[in-house]
Amino acid sequence: MSSIPRELYREPCQDEDGNPYTVIVYRPFPHLSVTDYALEDGTPVRFIDDCLFEIEPTGKQLTRCP
Repeated sequence: MSSIPRELYREPCQDEDGNPYTVIVYRPFPHLSVTDYALEDGTPVRFIDDCLFEIEPTGKQLTRCP
C-alpha cells in the first residue's frame, strides 16, 4: 500500500543572511503521528527546536520568521 505524504503546514524561515526559505511540515504516513520536514524543493530539513531548523545536506541553520 502506497501512502502520499500529507502536508500539515508551512513555516516561513530565513538563514543568517536573511535569505527566505519555506519549510514544509508534513506527515509521511497518515496513520502515524510522525512528522517530517523539507524545503519546497524536497531537501530534507531537521527540526532542532521551536525556533531553529537545519538543512540536512548543508548544515545551514534556518530560523523561523516572526
